Amino acid sequence: MKIDDYRVLLNQRFEKYFDLSDNSICHGKKYDMSASYRARETQTVLFKENVMDFYDSKEICLVSFNADPSFIRTELIELPELTLKYTEPSRHHKSTVITRVFVTEAPEKDAVKLIKRFRFSKSFRFYFWGYAESKTVLVDLVSGKVYTNPAGRQEKKIFVPALNGHKS
Repeated sequence: MKIDDYRVLLNQRFEKYFDLSDNSICHGKKYDMSASYRARETQTVLFKENVMDFYDSKEICLVSFNADPSFIRTELIELPELTLKYTEPSRHHKSTVITRVFVTEAPEKDAVKLIKRFRFSKSFRFYFWGYAESKTVLVDLVSGKVYTNPAGRQEKKIFVPALNGHKS
């Protein structure tokens, strides 16, 4: 699969739930594609209008195409700081999840190791003020494989570069 075809496939998968933008700039850095999702869970009494309490969740997916290992290394070093910039801990904060996706046609072994070993998660006030987490994904378009860190394993099927989703 070619990068342009994969970009169209990702747009189709994300457009139902996420707000998409191409060539976006987030906190001063440029990304080939970004997708964001916000949700608010409310607790009501008697009527929907009587909101007693609420929790906000935020998920952001940042995609870069044609990533080489040195670029991946620098991005992973900066990812915890970026995740904390998007996080607004408070009594109403439930979660902030940043998924960093790197798409390449032939990843090197060093890049795969970096992606698999990356870990970042932080709780605020013993999870009473929510948590922040970073997930990493590396997509190999030639072999159709998807490599993730342990936190990103649940999203692996979303990024498989096949139309049926059963290749990896």
